[in-house]
Amino acid sequence: MKTVLAALLSLTFATTAFAQSADPAPSVPAPQDCCDKAAADSQTQAPAQQQPQVAAFTPAVDTTTSASEPAQADDDTWKRPVGRRFMHGFRLGWTYLFKMNDSHYKTRTDDDGMPITVGEKYGLKSPNMMLIGYEGFYRIVGHSWLNVLMVGNVTVAGLEQSKFIPAASGLIGFEFNRSFQLGVGVNLTPDPDAPSHMIAAAGWTPSVGSIQTPVHFFFVPDPDGNHRTGATVGMTW
Repeated sequence: MKTVLAALLSLTFATTAFAQSADPAPSVPAPQDCCDKAAADSQTQAPAQQQPQVAAFTPAVDTTTSASEPAQADDDTWKRPVGRRFMHGFRLGWTYLFKMNDSHYKTRTDDDGMPITVGEKYGLKSPNMMLIGYEGFYRIVGHSWLNVLMVGNVTVAGLEQSKFIPAASGLIGFEFNRSFQLGVGVNLTPDPDAPSHMIAAAGWTPSVGSIQTPVHFFFVPDPDGNHRTGATVGMTW
């Protein structure tokens, strides 16, 4: 009996020693621990996956002007370039010759050197003559109420009397509000006794669409009293 008890006691000690010397079994992590670890790993790798940032556009700053300088007044009349435009057109009109057959104004001479009137010299029958001609002018636009004009024209008078009396004029003048013109210049005729005269002209130019219809009056003074005056009307484009 004692022998059986001793054997059981020895077996019990051996079993207990073997169980204590064995390594403990690895513990399985709880599901919550796995989720926490995955979240920590994703936070660690997130900075490496961020998208690159685009720098904001900054406009260039003009350093040529100082901020302390006052802004200049915006005056368009000083900034617009001077405009130029050439226009031309035909002219029809009338002219009157003063003292044409006045015996007190014999300002010409015949082939024998005898004094005669202008009418007798050129065989004119009436002091009223028709004018026909062509005119061109160069307008320098001032972009305001005043423009500058340079005018040139050629005319022929006396056709209704079977005469051909040419004349050429060159004037410089001013245009007010693009409607009223005023100018002075020189008038030339093929008269050997008085080839050149001064001419003064004034007129009004209304517009009909893109076409202008000038109405002008002129005066050509003569020191001998044979003044000329007249008027023309026409079309300019």
